[in-house]
Amino acid sequence: MRVVTSDLREAIAAVSGVYCPHDVKVLESNRGIDAVLEAHPGSRQQIVSLRYSAPVKIDAGRFENLLLFMTCVDGSAKASQGRHSVHWQKGKTLPLSPNLPSQLMFDRRFWQNSIRLDKAFVEDFCSRLLNRPIDQPIRFELTPFSQPLELAWQQAVQTMQFVQSAELFPSSTALRRLEEFMAALILESHPHNYSELLRNETASTDPRVVREAERLMKSAGPDISIGEIASELRVSLRSLEIGFREARNMTPTQVHRQFRLEAARQALLDPTETTTVTSVAVSFGFLHLARFSQYYQSMFNEAPSHTLRRSKTTSRG
Repeated sequence: MRVVTSDLREAIAAVSGVYCPHDVKVLESNRGIDAVLEAHPGSRQQIVSLRYSAPVKIDAGRFENLLLFMTCVDGSAKASQGRHSVHWQKGKTLPLSPNLPSQLMFDRRFWQNSIRLDKAFVEDFCSRLLNRPIDQPIRFELTPFSQPLELAWQQAVQTMQFVQSAELFPSSTALRRLEEFMAALILESHPHNYSELLRNETASTDPRVVREAERLMKSAGPDISIGEIASELRVSLRSLEIGFREARNMTPTQVHRQFRLEAARQALLDPTETTTVTSVAVSFGFLHLARFSQYYQSMFNEAPSHTLRRSKTTSRG
């Protein structure tokens, strides 16, 4: 969806349809707006780009059920939620929590790229990390991301943009894994009202659980996420991660990736006439092809294209 308008009412209606009902006031009454809205509807990880090209003040009400991560591409802005306020500028991402009285002020140059995550999914993921229900809505600290988190977040957003622009597998395992990664990234790296509980979740995992998790990884292949494995084994994600670090000196994600890379190599060693590096990568849950090649090269000391070329040459011979 793309909306370009100089009509304030049209802009408010379009943005309300993407976010939530809100009021917008142009702070320079003698100047109009030149709004541009771009959004990808229908995705739980909704990407939105918005600029008004005018200084505006926005009353977003209680930000009903809206969990938003707003990156300032240009200009600067101010946000207030409840009793807290913050300014942020170009290159910074600010988390906005749901169901809080919210006001925003954008300067003329402000341009945002935002990711809207599914509130219920993030809260359910937090409860799985803790292996217990959460009894209060999640609230992120109203402060911009740290620099390490910002870099990781932008990489994740780029991957999501690629997936959405290519319209790949809207309900695929790879997308679910990416959704879990983004949820884990913010829950473990940005302060919120369950941060202390997550830090205290340090119970080690029985080595038998680690072995059973590896069995599930191998038998299900790319069709299972680390969260689903933890749920199946009735342990918290944090405990499972600690168990893998103690037993394998790796995270569950790293171990699962190794198994998927081994399976991908086997597919490249025994190709059909239609086998390509891309088809193999996607089949085993690697949507970022350059990163797949890097992982493969690091693990097997050759590029996946070399493995496939050699295998096809041998089979023809």
